[in-house]
Amino acid sequence: MTIGTKLARPQSLTSIAKESIRNAITGGELGFGAQLSESALALRFGVSKTPVREALLQLKSEGLVEILPQKGTFVFDPAEDQVREICRFREIVETAALAEAIRIDAADLARVLRDTLAQGTALGGKHAEDAVFHGAIIAGSRNAYLASSYQLVADKIQALRARLPEDNGVDACHDTHTRIAALAAAGDVSGACDTLRDHIRSTEQSYVNAIHAQPAST
Repeated sequence: MTIGTKLARPQSLTSIAKESIRNAITGGELGFGAQLSESALALRFGVSKTPVREALLQLKSEGLVEILPQKGTFVFDPAEDQVREICRFREIVETAALAEAIRIDAADLARVLRDTLAQGTALGGKHAEDAVFHGAIIAGSRNAYLASSYQLVADKIQALRARLPEDNGVDACHDTHTRIAALAAAGDVSGACDTLRDHIRSTEQSYVNAIHAQPAST
């Protein structure tokens, strides 16, 4: 082995459990407010209860899990006002990132956004395309603080997306993304940010409707 070559360290069982539980929440397999059993999760993911317990504590710090003394552990369950706050926060961070990304390199941003749109359903459906497109805007800002701020809500946004039906009334999403990419390519910061802002506001009510439509957790 060449001196200085680093061996890839295997993922810890806690990391594996954490990502598995995270994916089940953001993918919609575990409903909002669903009670989580350490034993059931350990059996489901093929690990012991200890890494599951540690994973749940970490997910609690990220806001995806709530641990209530004497009651149990639950998937986060956003109220309508919390969904609206997430969307307001998202609007502020994403439009700031978009403006910065256009200022830094409009042509490169437009290329990345168009590549995302060209991949379309190959990304795994409309919800996956939406996540990748908006993530590309954040990455395009090349600002670690904006990216870190966005991560506070990124998983919750993905969890909300997963609760939307495929024909959710946001079918113009792809067209809106195409418009944003074109405005970015033209260096139109104001037009691109206004379109993005309107786009986020148009999805807000869909998210609210989705949480109200979800069956009560048992």
